[in-house]
Amino acid sequence: MLGLTIMVCIYAFILGSALASFFGVIIYRVPNDLSIIKPSSFCPNCKHQIKWYENIPVFSYIFLKGRCSECKSKIGVSSFIYELLGGIIFVLAFLAYGFSFETIFIILITAILYLIAGYDFKTKTILDIFWIIFLVLAVGLFLFRVFYLKYDFLPYLIGAGVGFTFFMLIKLIGKFILKNDCLGGGDVIIMAIAGLILKYSGLLLATLVASLVGSIIEITLIKMKKKARDEEIAFCPYLVLGILFALFYGEAIINFYLKVVL
Repeated sequence: MLGLTIMVCIYAFILGSALASFFGVIIYRVPNDLSIIKPSSFCPNCKHQIKWYENIPVFSYIFLKGRCSECKSKIGVSSFIYELLGGIIFVLAFLAYGFSFETIFIILITAILYLIAGYDFKTKTILDIFWIIFLVLAVGLFLFRVFYLKYDFLPYLIGAGVGFTFFMLIKLIGKFILKNDCLGGGDVIIMAIAGLILKYSGLLLATLVASLVGSIIEITLIKMKKKARDEEIAFCPYLVLGILFALFYGEAIINFYLKVVL
């Protein structure tokens, strides 16, 4: 069984890094009004058409030493990190849910959330098609849990309602006090949908993780003068981090808290 688990983890890493590589194409091309199909991958500097063996996620960057094989210009390390993290996150998703039908939904939800996080980080926007796909997958997982796994549906519906209400209030209050959008409409929608898959307890954990990590990183960047105080923050990547953390480990953490602390 251990051998099979290791093999599936390898496949999950390959799938995750490959999808992350494709997501990278979407993140680069869509904002620039370029087709995600044609032309094939190319060097932004010299337009060299990248050969298939130069386009293997994670490994090609290492083999090429982070440079274009033609003009030797540097390849951004962000793409390498995005592909690497994509593979790791897919492995974590599998390890959290194992061999089950539910894992299929979790993997697909993980993929669209990872795309949303990467796109928002790059452009500070969330395309409607992204959250629509997330919604469809979340509803599918909700129905699977309720009708096949026989879960109580009420905590998930409450989670969706709390997610929308709480984050919409933050958006409206922030707009009223600061006279500026401190939270995007897309963020509100994402957290409302997240409540449908995490329940209200998991949503609280996701919010805490996102707020804590986001605050630490953003304050650190400001202190290091890497970012201005009034610079717009792409908060969705932190929200996605919180969602995935709660999705993978929320039940275990909450149960531990209820048993030990309470």
